[in-house]
Amino acid sequence: MPRARSRPPSPGPVHSLRAVVRLPGLPALRLVWRLCLRGGPAAGIRRFAPVQIHPFAPMMAQADIDRIKAGLPPAAYRVAPGKLAVMLLHAGIAATGFWLAGRTGLAWPLVPLALVTGHSLGCIGFLAHDLAHGSVVRHRPTALALERVFWGLVLISATVWRRVHNQSHHAHFNTVLDPDRMFLADERRATTVWYVRIFYPNAETFPWNPLVLLHLVAYVGRNTVTSLLPGKSKLAVVPAKAAVHAGDRRAILIDLGIIAGLQALLWLLTGRQAAVHATMLILSYAVTSALTMAYIFTNHFTDPLHAEPDLLHGTTSVIVPAWLDRLHSHFSYHTEHHLFPGLNSDYYPVVSAHLARAFPGSYSRIPILEAWRRLWRNAMFVPPPGPATPANTPARAAEPASV
Repeated sequence: MPRARSRPPSPGPVHSLRAVVRLPGLPALRLVWRLCLRGGPAAGIRRFAPVQIHPFAPMMAQADIDRIKAGLPPAAYRVAPGKLAVMLLHAGIAATGFWLAGRTGLAWPLVPLALVTGHSLGCIGFLAHDLAHGSVVRHRPTALALERVFWGLVLISATVWRRVHNQSHHAHFNTVLDPDRMFLADERRATTVWYVRIFYPNAETFPWNPLVLLHLVAYVGRNTVTSLLPGKSKLAVVPAKAAVHAGDRRAILIDLGIIAGLQALLWLLTGRQAAVHATMLILSYAVTSALTMAYIFTNHFTDPLHAEPDLLHGTTSVIVPAWLDRLHSHFSYHTEHHLFPGLNSDYYPVVSAHLARAFPGSYSRIPILEAWRRLWRNAMFVPPPGPATPANTPARAAEPASV
């Protein structure tokens, strides 16, 4: 390919953002930005580089993957920094929600405010997910700083997310090593029984248990605590522990400090009313959890565990209205995301069309309500997967260099 013409040097995104946080009257934001950029040594920042995942693709020959890649426009492989503006818009909506809550107090308007705020926080989570996979910003220090802020608004440590989701879930999805999987039959004990009864859709607990929609709270808590534990130690309610690198625990503590700082800013927006801030936080985060878990559960929990990651039989994409897909950053296209995690998510519908033509009997994309109904047929605990056979042993699918 011909090389792009050289352009005159211009200030990088880090310098531009630094100029913003030098504005007078913003000491709190300056402190948060310094923590984001200087939270660790240079080696620590390198560890936050976008992970180049090589997805497993059973039943998919390299020629099939090459045909899909060839059918995508060049723009699909470019970063989409314009999504930062959408993230800032949702952050502004959330901040406005807390500010208005401070003006209304503990009254009924708090409920619609929490609904709008919680939805925007969920949208920030969908976009932060794209950001963490390198499809929004690829400048490493800038991506790290932005992830810490935007994930922090959703009460998630950017370090924990990268270890659990990018590096563990994507490498081992729907296998025994997946930290997001269902529990195995031999993991049945009092703690896991109660955890599954409360937080996992299944046929053995009372039907349509609404508490499962709050699982994001438990999910974030269990993975954060486990990531801080030494060695291979983990909480019993964590199916598999993600690998934690040297220096990660310090980075996680910095992430938690940033989360606390962001909540302090939201508390200030409520007029320093602790009760209003706490109520708004609980209600809005319940909405965020319900929104995200509606997708996350249907992405994998309708599929059985496999001995090895199986792209076509271990993931499910769901169908939602087109306007909702655009609003939620095409998060419904999960099989497509596992095939090309660093692709601009706006082009996942194109990948979906290719998969549907190439694998009509294996590719699964079903209405989200149908996927939700199937969740309630699950057993509380599942048998371990059988050994891999030559027919389903995966070959690694090389991801495009620009993704």
